[in-house]
Amino acid sequence: MHSVSLLDSGHIDFWILVLGLFLPRLSLFLAAFWGGDYPPNPLPVLINFLGWLFLPRFLIAYYIYLDAGPNNLWFWAYLILGVVGLIGETGYARGRIIRRTTTVNPDGSRTIVEEEED
Repeated sequence: MHSVSLLDSGHIDFWILVLGLFLPRLSLFLAAFWGGDYPPNPLPVLINFLGWLFLPRFLIAYYIYLDAGPNNLWFWAYLILGVVGLIGETGYARGRIIRRTTTVNPDGSRTIVEEEED
């Protein structure tokens, strides 16, 4: 196997691959409506839309798999980033809890106490 085949993008435009690493939904949207070149696939339109909505990196990885095969650096980069994104986002929303307690004093002033927990 040559190193050139690892970076082969097949028929997918290079800008879609690079932009898709950082902003996968935007790159798929621009490719669909701005005229990017990604390979046709056997998935129905509804599955493509749901993939774009919920798992865009895996959808691009599937496109790369169809076009250039699994022995491709782009395919593995998208697969690894997709898994890291799924695992990394789970604890983000539950990472910090802020409790605010407001006490109104008899003279009308308020005291606000904030407690943070990780």
